[in-house]
Amino acid sequence: TFRRPTNENVLSILFGCNDLHKIPEIEVKFNHNSVGITRPTLCNNLSEARDVFPMCSGYPDDESKLSRLFRSTCSSSFTSDKVACSSINHNGWRILRFRKQVGTGKQCYKRVQQAIYNWDFVSREGKKSIGILAPKKSVHLAKVNQIQSTANPRRGLLGTFSEIPLFKSLFVVNPIHVVYDVKDCRHKNIPKSIVSSSSYATLDGHLLAGEERVSVVLRGNDAVDIEIVSFSRSAPSVNGLIVWPFIGRM
Repeated sequence: TFRRPTNENVLSILFGCNDLHKIPEIEVKFNHNSVGITRPTLCNNLSEARDVFPMCSGYPDDESKLSRLFRSTCSSSFTSDKVACSSINHNGWRILRFRKQVGTGKQCYKRVQQAIYNWDFVSREGKKSIGILAPKKSVHLAKVNQIQSTANPRRGLLGTFSEIPLFKSLFVVNPIHVVYDVKDCRHKNIPKSIVSSSSYATLDGHLLAGEERVSVVLRGNDAVDIEIVSFSRSAPSVNGLIVWPFIGRM
């Protein structure tokens, strides 16, 4: 679309509707069967913690199977602004992980936590921009189950966008839906810390299939880290199969 996407018009761009007109839910569903794949090993009762995709704890006792594989086979690097980056291909997924310390103290942790739950992010570099947009009025689709939340997810339906600068800016807008929110939980592999996370998964019509989790960690030394984990692969559509060879190398 050549319409610049905003929180006010994202529903209109994606589904031809707005806050006053109901979305045809029968047409809206996830485009893969691995929803919840990013759920972290989080549990306030540590004896009940599950062996699922871990957070980047930085501690040697993080011994989940995928974590060991990640440490032994992934490619890792640091950007110029000190973002730790790592990647791996596993069971058909491209898994990317980014982590950076963004501040210290509980106030910083709470500010980041609120930004994560609101899912309202826009980043611009030159003439290009990318972001995530949330409708002004939160829309939760009844047929989309939000799983394993420790808090009622603040957001439901969202839209991602990428700006392609041509003679006039072209915007690629894709539908996603929040899967879970977890709030102020303990992490079994990061001692004396509290963690909050939110995750979204891709819906039919998205060019990719997958899920992304954003987490904020308040560590025992008062440091505040942000971690982003992304699972992605081609969407099961003709357009998805066409674009994946180009996006998958990025």
